[in-house]
Amino acid sequence: MISFNITDIKLFMNNLFRTLMFDEFQVSFIELNTFTKFNISCDINKKFLSSDEIEINEGRELITWSEIKDIIYYIIKGNKTPTYMKIVFTLPKDKIADMVTKNNLNTLPNNINGLFINILYENNILKCTTGSSVNIFTLDKTLENYWDSSVKLFFKKHDITI
Repeated sequence: MISFNITDIKLFMNNLFRTLMFDEFQVSFIELNTFTKFNISCDINKKFLSSDEIEINEGRELITWSEIKDIIYYIIKGNKTPTYMKIVFTLPKDKIADMVTKNNLNTLPNNINGLFINILYENNILKCTTGSSVNIFTLDKTLENYWDSSVKLFFKKHDITI
């Protein structure tokens, strides 16, 4: 796990809401404080979906950023920035499996609960924290270190200064 501040908040927010930067990530939780507090659990409500829609989602439990970013943008747009914003992104399971396989990481994909990017905006500071969760005990930090490096490269690729 690493934590760092994002220096160009305006550029990051533009990338977050107006580009595809995070669109493939799934979202597990969003909290926004604007004129009121919004807590959004991003679990897919399968009771709401048709069987075709469930099949299209391929068993996903969480929504993607592309499915909710316009709604979040609508909530916060205006002359005032939110007083607080927290978004928890998670790498989709298929992307985790690809990453483990392509990079010969010392773990099985089914032992990985999740790889996370936590975005926190508070007091005019935008902070990012990485995270990883595995369902086995290990002292091996290869996966965690690789994920931390990957997130740094991801931000660099999108010209986000940290």
